[in-house]
Amino acid sequence: MGATLTDKDPVGLTPRLRAAGLDLLLIVAPCAALAGVLGIMLRTVGIDVATPVARDSLAFATLVLPVMVTTAYQEASPRQATVGKRRTGLLVIADSGGRLTFGRALGRAFVKFLPWQLGHTAVFNLVDGSTAPGFVVLSIGSQVIVVISMLAVALDTEHRAIHDWITRSRVVAGTYRWQESRECQGHERVRDRQ
Repeated sequence: MGATLTDKDPVGLTPRLRAAGLDLLLIVAPCAALAGVLGIMLRTVGIDVATPVARDSLAFATLVLPVMVTTAYQEASPRQATVGKRRTGLLVIADSGGRLTFGRALGRAFVKFLPWQLGHTAVFNLVDGSTAPGFVVLSIGSQVIVVISMLAVALDTEHRAIHDWITRSRVVAGTYRWQESRECQGHERVRDRQ
């Protein structure tokens, strides 16, 4: 049973940043460690990961893609939240008030993490010595997108980020608890209002 929204209770920037910080530790850190270990293993067997394309591909396959899929899976689950969002009392819901489908949650994660991937692409090329202005623009542009999204959360009355607008979703305050129910002869998750 998914959460429903009967009144508007969106959350602002600070709780979302706390949740993102927890997710960074719990989801991104293990993926980054995997990327590092895999990079070392590939070098050991003679596969060159020193080119910008190889580093970018490795970062996407071991970091960005797993984080996107994990985030989408968790936000489309009955708990409707990543681990960080659950720990900070937040839920992700569709504009209709119900649970996101996996497809919509994956689209949300794609839009959310696209600047991260674009930033990787730019930085790997710039560190390699590229002087192409496109990579400088890409690096700055990816950061500008993140800043605009954060400003949207802070200033918008519904506290929606760019990825919330595009995927018609929102982040709201709410948690789940187990509750006995005779009607369903078992357990169901019930949303607590905060």
